[in-house]
Parts: sequence; C-alpha cells; structure tokens
Amino acid sequence: MRLFWGFMIAVSDYLQRRIFPFISENLYKRYSNQAELTADQQVARNILVLANKNFSTWQYLTGWELDIKGQLGHLLVQHKLAIEAELAAKWQRADFFWNQVQIELKALLKQPEVWQEITLTVANISGVQIMNDPAKLRQCLLNELFIDTHCAFYNGLIPKTVKPSWKERAFVHIDYIQQLLELSPVSVQEVETLLAEAWQARITACKEAQKWRKGIYYCQQRLKSSPNFIKLQDELAEINYLATLAKLREAKTEVQYQKNAKHLLVGIQALEKCLKDYPYNLTIFELLASLYHLRAISLANHNSFALALLCIQKAITYNPYFQKAFESRNELIETMEQLQEQVNQLQVDMRHGAQLTPKGQRMVAEANKGFAPMNIYIDSNEAKETANDFYIAEAVYLWHKIGLPTPPEGWQKESPVGVMHTANGNTIPIESTSSWIRKALHLWDAVRNVLQNPPSSKASLASLWQWAILDKPDLAELDADVICAFLERKLFEEESDRVLVTPPTGTTTEISLLKPTYARRQPGAEPFLPWLFSSQDRRIKLQAVVATVLVAVTGYVFIRERTTAVVRDQSYQQLITAENLQNDEQVLEAAENFFNNASLMSKDARTSQVMELYTKSFVRWFAQQPETQLNEAAQKHLEQYRQLQNTVKLEGKQL
Repeated sequence: MRLFWGFMIAVSDYLQRRIFPFISENLYKRYSNQAELTADQQVARNILVLANKNFSTWQYLTGWELDIKGQLGHLLVQHKLAIEAELAAKWQRADFFWNQVQIELKALLKQPEVWQEITLTVANISGVQIMNDPAKLRQCLLNELFIDTHCAFYNGLIPKTVKPSWKERAFVHIDYIQQLLELSPVSVQEVETLLAEAWQARITACKEAQKWRKGIYYCQQRLKSSPNFIKLQDELAEINYLATLAKLREAKTEVQYQKNAKHLLVGIQALEKCLKDYPYNLTIFELLASLYHLRAISLANHNSFALALLCIQKAITYNPYFQKAFESRNELIETMEQLQEQVNQLQVDMRHGAQLTPKGQRMVAEANKGFAPMNIYIDSNEAKETANDFYIAEAVYLWHKIGLPTPPEGWQKESPVGVMHTANGNTIPIESTSSWIRKALHLWDAVRNVLQNPPSSKASLASLWQWAILDKPDLAELDADVICAFLERKLFEEESDRVLVTPPTGTTTEISLLKPTYARRQPGAEPFLPWLFSSQDRRIKLQAVVATVLVAVTGYVFIRERTTAVVRDQSYQQLITAENLQNDEQVLEAAENFFNNASLMSKDARTSQVMELYTKSFVRWFAQQPETQLNEAAQKHLEQYRQLQNTVKLEGKQL
C-alpha cells in the first residue's frame, strides 16, 4: 500500500503491478484489444465480463438459482450499479448497492469451492502466474477492484483546496474501505499507511465543527485496527477532553459551578475508561489531571471544599509535575483551615444560644469532613497504583519519544510484585511479568542517568551509554544507535524531542480517481424490487409487513361491520313482521340470519329480544313438526338452535 500526496489514498503497491484494470467509469466496458495484456490481466478482464451475463428477472432480483460464475457475476453487477449511482451522486441508491456488494462478497468468501471453480474455469490460460491461485485471485479482486474503487471515489470527492466538512460524502467511503479491509489479510501498518491521512482529515473536520460524539466514534473505529498506536490513543483522549471543555459555561453562581462540576465528572469518567483501555498513555494521565484540577476549582466555588481537596489531590497524583495543581492545593488547604476556624467560633457562639442558618449548617458539614477524604485517598491502593502507573507511562512515553518500535502486543497492564529505586529517588514497580515494561523502566532510568551526568562531547556518548547499561543487560537488546541519536539531540542540538513519523510517499505519478457528475446529493432512492428481495433492512420490511396486515385487517373489519349492520337491521325488521303474522318459520330464518351476522366490535341491544322471540317461535314450530324423521330444513333449524343456545350459555346469559 502507498499513501499519496494530500488526502489521496490507494491500496495497490504500484500501478504497473495491477492485474485488474485501472479504476475508472469505463471499468466494465468490453475490451477488444487483449494482445497487450499479460495472461493474469486477461483473466481479470474475463472476470469483469461476468457482470455482462444475461440474468433472468428472478435471478437479477434475488441472486438465486445461479451457478458459480453467475454468483460472481451477480456480485459484479451490484458493484457496477453502485459505481453508476455514485457517479450520478445518487447516494441513497449507491449505498444500497455498496452494501449489497459487501453482503454478497462475504457470502462468497465463506465458500472456498467457489474460488476454486472460478480459478479452474476463468484462469485456464497459459502463462497465468497469479490468478490461477484461488487465494491470490480473491485477494486481487478484493484489493484492486472493491477497495480501490472506494479509494478512487474518496480521491475524487475530497476537496483539495478547501477544508473538508465532517459531512463530506468522501468520508463515507472510508467506512466502506474499513469494512472491506476486515475481509483482507493486511497488516496494521498497511491499514495505517492507507487510511492515516483520511482518518485524520475526518476527525479534524469533526473537531472543527465540534461534532464531538462523531469524532470520538471515528477515533474508536480507527483504534480498532491500530490499538497500540499511541498517537491515535492521544487523539481519542484529546477529543474527549475538548468535548468536556465545550460543555462548560461561564459561572457566577453556586448552581452554575455545580453544573460545571457535573460536566467535568462525566469527562473524567470517559477519560478513566480510556485509561483502562490504554493504561500507560501519558497524555491521558495529563488530561485527567487537568480535568480533576478544573473540577476542584468548580467545587471550591460551590463551597464543597472537602470534595475539592480530594479532586486536587487526584490531579496531583495523575500528574505530579502539575505546578498549578500544587498551587491550588495549597490555597484549598488554607481555605479549609480558615473554614474550620470559623466553625470553631460558630460552635462557641452556639453554646451561647446562637442558631445556625442553612449556610452555617453547610459550613459545619464541610468543616467536619475536612481533610479526611483527601487523606483517605492518599493512603489508598488506588492512589499508589495511579502513581506507579504514571511513572510507567513516563517510561513508555520516553520509549516512543526515542523512536523505538512498539511491542507486538502493546503495553499491557501488569501486576507488579516489586519496586525499583530511580535516579531521582522515586520508587516504581519493576518485577512485572512483562519484560517490555521492565525494559521501558530500565531505559527510563538509564537515560535519566546519562542526562543528569552528560559526557563532555558527542564522541564519548556511545561509550558512556554502554557503561550506563552495564547493570541492565536487557537494554543491550535495544538499538543503541537510535538511543544515542536521541541523547545527542537532547544534549547537544536542542532540537524538538518529539518523534515525527512521516508516512512513506508513493512512487507513482497517477492514482485512482472517480469524480461524480454532481457535487451534491441527487434524488435517487433504493431500487424497490432489488431492495425488497435483498437481505437489507429486514426489520423495516418486517415492520412494513406487520403494518400492511394491520391495515388489511382493519379495512376488512370496517367493511364487514358496515355490511353486517345493514344485514342485521333487515333481519330484525323481517323478524318483527313475521312475529306479527305468527309465521314461526320466517321468525326462525330472520333470527338465524341476525345471529349469523354478529358484530365483532360491539354488542347489539336487540340481541335479548331477538333471542326471546326466536325461542318462542322455535318451541311452537318444533311442536308442529311430524313425529317421523325431520326433513333437511328442520334439521338445520334444530342444529342452529342448539349452537345458539351453547353460545349464549358460554356468554353467561339465560335463554
């Protein structure tokens, strides 16, 4: 991978090594001249041709019932349509196809037999050296086609002269690249090289727009691929710190100071969480000290002096070089002593009958707390562990400042079982189970010894360093040239001691670049039928189905209620007329029709009257029937009567 000028990015090492065609809007057009291509490049063109396969409507919409080449071709169709939509600035439509590419690609990557067969059927050309290997073919397709396409759009979309906005469409392609990189066996260094500038541009844009939550999220996403990169850890801590400061307001009353103290506590908790993830990051220690200092001041202005003393002590523990915190602590100690003197005088006055006001009661409560919370913290294991971790963080910071490589597993938190006495008299843990932490602590102590007892000339620096590490043999494994170069800068050149890591520059003069026709989003929703048959947005589809069913059921119930109401009215009138004429059989038919069209939503007040008339008519009618077997019509009336009786009994009614 190579990082190009400005914000430009590309995943391929060199253009002359590309196997797939250069990313352009004509990527999927047919090529007539194959003579100038290598055998591997011809295979790549043959793969792209699969996107032109004639799919049936059903196959196009669902991707089902396809052979191996058809499955790959269907994937390439989604990629082709995504490019077309992105070029037309139809972002919603493009996002559907970009997501579909990832869904189908992940499904194919889980099927090794697919790539084996693709290799056998597409790469059967003499002279093929790379594309006849399923793993290499798959990797080329992923890197040179799918990832490089997003690189090309990023390069075409990102502004070159104006600071990018946090809402830039270009940044969406960083997300797609990161998702695809998770499917690609690339190293952490390659990921950093590819995306470092793009990541930084996005996070900087969020900071300038004060979109703190988004900035924090992007920092966390970036750290997923490079968790041991201290510079990235620093940025996450810094943006959490800035987000906290942005919430603070100019305060003049106790209530306003209390609100600021609450905001600062939230920020402290966020940074303490960062410290759990990155336990030896010196920047986090320093920023925590700053927030604790600010909280102590807010609490003091709120007259919560005991808690303010606790916070100022924590600030000093997190950064023992924080001079302002020491000054504030002295002022707070003096204030607490004065408060306790005032309370002593109040207690004398109370013995002579004076009554405390609410403010006086708060003063007494604060004075009684006094220095206890601070002193308890000073003697606690928490304070001791924080102080020890700070000194380890100093050693880790020096390690990176010198320019030594980060340990493979990063700087892991370990439980020390011993201590080491340093050049300035401090005691720090040493017998950690991590050899890297021991080396960092030994290095820190050895470097401080040299800086405090410098040589007379540059020439004697190397030999002095060898003497300095005689009792620390593990330091002999480190690069002495790098360490001596750092010491030389510190002692003789007075240059900045911060290590500036410059990403490698590319050697090519051209990069992938796709620029949409329009700069702003154009109308264009997801294609409905492909969306409907895809696996995307299943929850939305389920909600739509449920809503459709509910609408259909509601419509059916509404229409039925209207219809049955009319039928019941007609049946009731027929029943009354038949009752007046003493026509029992017509009464039975009208009543049965009335009950067979019962309402689902409400009860009919005429039900008991209809049942009473129905029962009387049924008794008279039944008595008139011949003693021989009942005919079919009579059997139906008898069965209907029994069913209605059972229904009424279940409802708790009496005939």
